[in-house]
Amino acid sequence: MPGPADAPLDAPGLGDADLPPALAAAIRCSTHPRLLGTAFLAQCSPRIRRFWDYWNARRGGRAMPSRRDIDPTEIPDLLPYIVLTDVLAEPPFLRYRLVGTKQVAVRGRDPTGQPVRGNYIGHHLGDTEDEVLLNYRIVIEGRIAVYDANPILGPQDAGSSLLQRPVRERGTLLLPLSSDGENVDVVFCCADIETPA
Repeated sequence: MPGPADAPLDAPGLGDADLPPALAAAIRCSTHPRLLGTAFLAQCSPRIRRFWDYWNARRGGRAMPSRRDIDPTEIPDLLPYIVLTDVLAEPPFLRYRLVGTKQVAVRGRDPTGQPVRGNYIGHHLGDTEDEVLLNYRIVIEGRIAVYDANPILGPQDAGSSLLQRPVRERGTLLLPLSSDGENVDVVFCCADIETPA
């Protein structure tokens, strides 16, 4: 898996290829396994590809679609894997609006309505909050796709999962949504989650 230094900072068709200097510096300092722009398409799962294709079709010729462009009836097979996160102007800055059932299973509880801080996938394993928040920051400030390739095994404690069995998140794609075509106000996310045999 390429590291951040190998991750392309270009994002064909996704907006300005030049990231803000402070954001680019934060990415270079990170060791988290992520790919930016469309580099993930060469290695992602069919589920992630379907999510990308839907988002890409909904945006048309724009940099990104808006929340109202997303119609859940068009993607019922993806709904358990999806998260919508509101981008707020003041604390907590990021709050889960909708969390699919497979996403809930990895966390062991439903964080709908809660801040991302302290409720993200991997929180139960002690994954660093800074890297998770950097993924959101890249999507919001860079207006580009972020593919997080950090695999995570779901709840370890018996009975903590709604599915009552272990689940595994194998990769997550975060994409921007914008009401005005400029500012990202919702992060649209899909994780490839499976129930291991």
